Amino acid sequence: DIFTDLQRFEITRNNRPVGIYHMLYCTKGLSNLVNLHNDMCTRRSFRFPDHQIFGIPEVMNSFVLPVLPMTCDHLYGENYVFTSCNSGCRNSGCPLKKLLTYESCPTKFPQRVGTYAQGRNQGDEPYLTFLTRKNAWYTNEHFVCSNNRKCLPYSKVCDLVSDCEDASDEVNCTNHFKCAAISQFIPKAQKCDGRFNCLDLSDECNEQCSKQILDGWFLK
Repeated sequence: DIFTDLQRFEITRNNRPVGIYHMLYCTKGLSNLVNLHNDMCTRRSFRFPDHQIFGIPEVMNSFVLPVLPMTCDHLYGENYVFTSCNSGCRNSGCPLKKLLTYESCPTKFPQRVGTYAQGRNQGDEPYLTFLTRKNAWYTNEHFVCSNNRKCLPYSKVCDLVSDCEDASDEVNCTNHFKCAAISQFIPKAQKCDGRFNCLDLSDECNEQCSKQILDGWFLK
């Protein structure tokens, strides 16, 4: 039973027990939380692209998401990628656009292993891609920058930092505000919050923020 360790609670002081409390009254509440989790969350799998790729299993990642789409303004990196690419975000599309081919990011991954992949639709042509070793298995989880010269792990996608030369790892994300004059990205919540976060001040000096100031907001 998952609550076995929660039914007994011991307090120690100077490594000596000073009190033991039984927490059976918590079991019902914890059980309700588990049921709420099961009703509102679902386990999903993810792989991009959803092609047949020789050498890796059909299900690469399995994770839990809310049943209903949510705002993803607070998610970054692979959390944003996995959620948005599984239609788990409201008004946010998947930032993975470019197919990983064997010619992608040619100066990286010298130990890459070439393999064939093919789409699932009739008439899809097979193409050559590659896998890299990750711990005890192989993976194709690499974000390809638009210029095809650089590949990134999903943890560096939609993380407010432009790692591609063309910022293509950030421009298709909806969890940020892009400063006007420079390639700087800040969390959405920092726009019009009364504090300057962009070096060019564009997060506060813009038409939307001006309207909020006139409506009663003041710079702090």
